[in-house]
Amino acid sequence: MIAAVFHGVAEGVRLEKVPVPEVKNPSDILVKVHRCGVCGSDLATLEGRNVVRAPLIIGHEIGGEVIEVGNEVRLLKPGDHVTMIPDLSCGVCLYCRSNRRNLCPNMVALGEHANGAFAEYLVAPESVIFKVPDDMPWDIIPLAEPLSCVVNGVVKTQLQPGENAVVYGAGPIGLLWLSLLRRSGAGTLISVEPREKRAEAARKVGADFVIDPTKVDPVAEVMRVTDGRGADVAAELVGRTDTIEFAIRSAAYGGRVIIMGTSKPDALACFPAYELMRYEKRIMGSYISNGNFQLAIDELAKGFIPADVIITHRLPIREIHLALELNKRGESIKTLILPGQD
Repeated sequence: MIAAVFHGVAEGVRLEKVPVPEVKNPSDILVKVHRCGVCGSDLATLEGRNVVRAPLIIGHEIGGEVIEVGNEVRLLKPGDHVTMIPDLSCGVCLYCRSNRRNLCPNMVALGEHANGAFAEYLVAPESVIFKVPDDMPWDIIPLAEPLSCVVNGVVKTQLQPGENAVVYGAGPIGLLWLSLLRRSGAGTLISVEPREKRAEAARKVGADFVIDPTKVDPVAEVMRVTDGRGADVAAELVGRTDTIEFAIRSAAYGGRVIIMGTSKPDALACFPAYELMRYEKRIMGSYISNGNFQLAIDELAKGFIPADVIITHRLPIREIHLALELNKRGESIKTLILPGQD
């Protein structure tokens, strides 16, 4: 089979012919990958912000079909349509045993520490494979993984109906945030995004205002459109220190700031400590999903997410380099790779 194999930051990704993976463990499932989405974390891997064990097959946002199962698999069978949560927690550490599996220090992530899904086939344990409705379109299924991460962050905001919210970044994750915040009853909903294609997508999914930070001070503009109050919820999805600082400064008294963008491990952001004390602002991180993957699948099945706005490109695996470049330049929003097509 043909796979996109990452060989490190210097060499990047190469298309290679590799063996089809085999079901070796009794809980293993062999999945034929029909779609695999390009994620911002894939770019972070290529740029060295996300440290992985190369060489390995990258990719983790899948829609696929079960081909073969191990003899201890009970819930899935060949022919089932499935998706995958790529993060394998150990199940026995302090964090796993206190329902915080996303904090597991022993986590192995498919597409980062073990082979992922930019390939025609994938093997993964039953514990991370989820069945989806048979009538869910292949293009929609890969959105379950990023949406589950967004659900984890949105839950942390404790948004009350009518509260103002600002989302920094209108890539796929930002658009999912905006979609869920709109459905959750946000009052004034603001997107901060400099690229026009993504800014227009933000308007389509429900943003009341879209701010171009290259033309105006985003903090001042957030204050202006909220009548000086600021945002009760501020989400940072870019992974840059300046946008992190903007998000904190955009927050209203008692505001909740969620940092979800992947920054460099040594990046340091500054914030006014007095404001956190005096105005009880809260800064929280949000990492991947945690026990809400099935909720994400259900939300997709019920049509909560305007996927036609978010998915902009579909490319065969032989055009993986184009897909990654389109994403890097911001010319695409969500690109799907079709591994079985030339």
